[in-house]
Amino acid sequence: MEKAFAAKNYKLDATLIARAQQIAAQLHISAEGFVNQYDSFALVSDWSMDVTAQRLKTLSEWLETEQRKENAKPRGAGVGTSGAKILPQAAKPTWEDLPDKIEFPTPSAKRQALDPAAMNPGTGSKSGIKPVAGGAPGSAQQAPRASALTPPPPGSQSAWATTPIAASAVRSAAATPAPPSAFSMRTNRGQVMASLNEHLPGPNAGAAAASGRGGVAVRPLGQPALDGGEYLFMMEVLESKIAALDERIMDFADAVTATTRATAPTQPAPAGTPAPAGTPGPGPAATPEAAAAGAPSGTPQPPASATPGGALTPGAGGAAPAVQEVAGAAQPLQHSVADISHQPVWVAGRVLAEAEGAPLNGESLLLEGCREASGGARVRLDVSCLPGYRLFPGQSVCAYGLNPTGSRFIAQRLVTHVPPPPAASALPEAARSGGLSLVVAAGPFCLSDDLSYSPLEELLAACSASPPGVLMLLGPFVDAEHPGLASGSADRTAEAVFREEVLRRLAAWRTAAGASTTLALMPAVRDVTAVPVVPQPPMTAAAAAVGPADKVVALQNPATATMGPLVVAAGSGDVLKALSAAELARVPPAAAGAPPVERLPALAGHVLGQRSFYPLYPAPLGTCLDTSHYSQLSLAAAPDLLLLPSDLAPFAKVLRPESWAASAPPGLVAAGGCAAAAAAPVVVVNPGRLSRGGAGGSFAHVLVAPGSGPLHERVRVEVKRV
Repeated sequence: MEKAFAAKNYKLDATLIARAQQIAAQLHISAEGFVNQYDSFALVSDWSMDVTAQRLKTLSEWLETEQRKENAKPRGAGVGTSGAKILPQAAKPTWEDLPDKIEFPTPSAKRQALDPAAMNPGTGSKSGIKPVAGGAPGSAQQAPRASALTPPPPGSQSAWATTPIAASAVRSAAATPAPPSAFSMRTNRGQVMASLNEHLPGPNAGAAAASGRGGVAVRPLGQPALDGGEYLFMMEVLESKIAALDERIMDFADAVTATTRATAPTQPAPAGTPAPAGTPGPGPAATPEAAAAGAPSGTPQPPASATPGGALTPGAGGAAPAVQEVAGAAQPLQHSVADISHQPVWVAGRVLAEAEGAPLNGESLLLEGCREASGGARVRLDVSCLPGYRLFPGQSVCAYGLNPTGSRFIAQRLVTHVPPPPAASALPEAARSGGLSLVVAAGPFCLSDDLSYSPLEELLAACSASPPGVLMLLGPFVDAEHPGLASGSADRTAEAVFREEVLRRLAAWRTAAGASTTLALMPAVRDVTAVPVVPQPPMTAAAAAVGPADKVVALQNPATATMGPLVVAAGSGDVLKALSAAELARVPPAAAGAPPVERLPALAGHVLGQRSFYPLYPAPLGTCLDTSHYSQLSLAAAPDLLLLPSDLAPFAKVLRPESWAASAPPGLVAAGGCAAAAAAPVVVVNPGRLSRGGAGGSFAHVLVAPGSGPLHERVRVEVKRV
């Protein structure tokens, strides 16, 4: 049990180990299975890495409840029903009820006579053509075919009700009301699940929200338009993939060079000290270790704990590790990762697992360089000298250290975070001081047991009571994983569901109550009616069907856009969940008095630090990542608000530069650093999903108070249950 917890980097004492073994034995679960259950529960509940007795008790009660539910099910329960509401067997017409059996000589004729609704659609009547409601004159469409599991509505002249027993079945079904759903009986409507800056005026105060209502423009920022015709499905050219991965490494290395060059003049250094190898530049060396790097051959080298750039040594009394800065501009592309070096040098590459698809392991990390500087060479990456790191497959890094043998790079410093430049110039000062009311919701928008879109209806009703300046909806709108659509039991096509349940509902809401609200629509990979690839083209035709282009904006997935005083970056893919499953982390102890770094905001920090909406590679199954459009995934400017919907626990946090300072280039967040390279705090929000199975989910309400202060201090966020 202790080894299983240690493999997941959890901390617990001997008494808790004994308690965990006792719970696993009572539930007949292996140690590995119990730890896996705890890890899944901890991710959803946003627990830290410390295991407590209360958390073990919570998990034990949940597992016991699930086992009781499973044992209470009768044998074969649910088999063959697929959750559909089927009429009682006695109410259906039988062979004995047919008046003249000789007229039905074949099995198919018998089935059609007993249940005409289940006949083969290829042999059914084509006369059910009726005009489209609200359509153009003369337009027509095929009437929806009745489901095989539900009778036609009462009063309809259908062949199904030609026999007396069938007619009585219809009357019985109409007289029996449908049982209320769990969603309609919920008691937690409007409950706040997460919040930020609660001291600011709320949505009912009116002052902050009203300043952002009406006429809020949503404009895409920094991304060229995508055309759905550019994609080749189920085909990826190998050369394009390699070029995109190389481009990511070189762009990251260039960003490190530019940042260190901008901050180099601010770093103190003794005059006349040469810069260490791999860092030629105008700035003098800042540390004695750099002088040792430039000393003649035979000069004794300092110990590894004091080398520049690894340069990460634990402080006294459990304080945060001290980072010794490296003077001059780093030039990672001047050295190959496989070059033998007995002096510290900068190199650039990406992190890989020893076997493709395998989880990262601290003992078998690989560093692959780009073709331009390293010829695509791979070496082992030794991170044993680093007190802390957060790594995942495909992560672009710049490493500072030694490679004594040419096959093992010993990292003394690892730069994994170079946030994009601030986007303050994208908006005028007058716009930055304004207010905004923004509502964000991510799909699915309907429950798993029907296609009535009740959660979307509830969301629009809430927005009608207090119309926001911007309503941002992220897909999936018609979820490919919905049981009715995935099994083929739905009585309508996906296009019909999207048109009738989503577009018409949004258009009606805009006409009735949302005329002053700007609507922003972003698709998702799981959308049946959208191009299933990332990056994803915008749903231009769908937006045009809802309203004019200035009031209904179609955004590509992912996208960066300006909304009132905010620069907002958003993507509908669940990158947080993917990073959570792939990340290898060693978290150093927090400094005295400093709050610990929370895991979920730290996962979101990878998006900023890597300047990419999807930095993970290879991507998990179902992501449909198109690497040939790498530039569309780049984060060109640092946003004020980062929206990352996920199945993980909803949250609203401020991601401060101090949380990733140890993984940033030297001098980036130092006091008095260069203003051009200064990194501002970013508000990160996971609004959750509007629907979670058969129950309601959550959405986020973001309010920006007008004023001249920093935006992260003026933003109030509430993540509420629908």
